[in-house]
Amino acid sequence: MMIRAETIVAVAAALLLSFNDVCCFQGPTTVHSPFVHRHRTATTQFASGLESPPTASDKEAKETTPTPAGKPCAYIENPSYADGTKPESAFGLGTKNFVRQGSSMIKEGLAQVGITSKSYIPPSEKPPNCLGFTLDDEAVRNAERQRESKAGGKVETNAVARTLYDIGCWALDELFPGRPIARFWFLETIARMPYFSYVSMLHLYESFGWWRDPELRKVHNAEEYNELHHLLIMEALGGNALWRDRFLGYHVAIGYYWAICALFFFSPKAAYEFMALLEAHAVDTYGTFFRENADRLKALPAPAVAMSYYKGADLYLFDDFQVSKKPNTRRPPCDSLYDVFKNISEDEAEHVKTMRACMDYSLVGKIVVSPHLNSDADGSITEAKRQAWLDWSEEVNRASAAEEDF
Repeated sequence: MMIRAETIVAVAAALLLSFNDVCCFQGPTTVHSPFVHRHRTATTQFASGLESPPTASDKEAKETTPTPAGKPCAYIENPSYADGTKPESAFGLGTKNFVRQGSSMIKEGLAQVGITSKSYIPPSEKPPNCLGFTLDDEAVRNAERQRESKAGGKVETNAVARTLYDIGCWALDELFPGRPIARFWFLETIARMPYFSYVSMLHLYESFGWWRDPELRKVHNAEEYNELHHLLIMEALGGNALWRDRFLGYHVAIGYYWAICALFFFSPKAAYEFMALLEAHAVDTYGTFFRENADRLKALPAPAVAMSYYKGADLYLFDDFQVSKKPNTRRPPCDSLYDVFKNISEDEAEHVKTMRACMDYSLVGKIVVSPHLNSDADGSITEAKRQAWLDWSEEVNRASAAEEDF
């Protein structure tokens, strides 16, 4: 296999620059936080005081620290390990990703033995560690037991799926002890995969001429878009800051994607059941988390990506994955990080309802459609939108005519 010489030179140069960045100042990852850079003392107090909420001095530091262009504090933007910036060939993207992840691995390894740059910030002084969040695994298990003890609260599935689910929950507890944000990032990376799998299999069925349902694909696309924003929120909180977490998350996600594709091929109902199990676990986990960390979460602002998703001008896709609700009926607050995690927990509960609707669809053929379609049975919404468009076009025509007269 021939590898171009310029590619080898580029990779070597990038890795050399990475080593130089560790030994010499090249500029840190952008971290918008009152607890980093200007307020190192406040950082240490906030990160170490796990038994109590932020002090008045911490809150004052947060409120008085200027942030660029009004961006929220305490969150990470544009890290060196981020994804690519434009579509390229698989070879080009793969090579650049290898360089980014390799550089990050080298930096983390050298930091472990005490070799750092002048701009190095200890993990305890930047997100997610400086935020001081906790998650009681036993409390999560108790929440799950309480939910399943209620009528209709337990997701009924086969013994094999339940065993795999229990093993997965145990692995999460072992892999992410005391690191809830990294755990959530890993979960959200995995949680997107079934929706990719469902859409892939629906495309396959349609391509073979077996069966077609564009409405179901539309709902799954909206579900994935919701999970994507959960993932982006966790990345803003530093959930993927460690190379080993990214490595594990991406590789498990690929395997999980193909596993769900295979499961859907043989039994769509079983594929939906397993996802309902995971979404119900996410409800328990996020619910435990925002209650356990309520004071700290309420003291922190919502990340910009959360504001744009929950308070954006276009909430069509936000409404579209919630098949149990009419459009425009759920508009949750997003004033603090507490609101954000509460919203995520409620989103996961809606995913459970949608998965159960899909299970029924695969069993008895009760069609799953966009809530927008259901809400416009009499055509009133379509007519209102058409009238609004006609009014707008008339206004544009009047403005054009006025300019010509002038």
